[in-house]
Amino acid sequence: MSGAQTREALDFYHLPSSCSVAVKAALAATGTPHRVIAVDPADKSEDFLAVNPLGKVPALVADGQALTEGGAINLWLAARHPEAGLMPDLASAEGAEALRWLFYVYATLHPIWVRLFYPQRFCGEGDTEAASQLAEADLFATYEQIAARLASHDFVAGARLSLADLYLAATIHWEGKVESRLTARWPQLAAHRDRVRAQPGVAAGFAGEFGYPEAESLLA
Repeated sequence: MSGAQTREALDFYHLPSSCSVAVKAALAATGTPHRVIAVDPADKSEDFLAVNPLGKVPALVADGQALTEGGAINLWLAARHPEAGLMPDLASAEGAEALRWLFYVYATLHPIWVRLFYPQRFCGEGDTEAASQLAEADLFATYEQIAARLASHDFVAGARLSLADLYLAATIHWEGKVESRLTARWPQLAAHRDRVRAQPGVAAGFAGEFGYPEAESLLA
């Protein structure tokens, strides 16, 4: 057991089956002790808003310091637990590729899902149906690029799991919003989702999410 694992448990603010699942998976994969604090989006507690005044998940409190933004939290966890192998050496070519895809899924893919789930935020008094259709078109164009990458790679950054895969796998579970047409069109997305969950420790992070049972084994 590493010294990091003996530290005081972190407080993890989490909304089930949301983008914060990627952080939950990283916490599980690194063996980081933590307390899950469920967030009610309709009734956000004062404690949660003190941690993140924007009221968004994920959020983490470590040694009294608040950490927000899923990609940043996971990079911090990966740096804190290099033995987990969630990111390669960032100065290497493999590290550059892993960073590229990490920022792609958080900065390019994630905002499209937000537009699809909340079209009213982007059209004011306008046509939400048109806003949804535009978001869906952008979503499919983005997954087309991802699927092309996965056609020749087990994981999005290459041969090994990286942080980008944790969030990408979580997003694929939202395909019900588009009538499950993502995995129907690109079976490699389903294969990637299942491959990520089968990695040591990761399935425990997905347990209780997206309809999976709570008592999920470490290897799916």
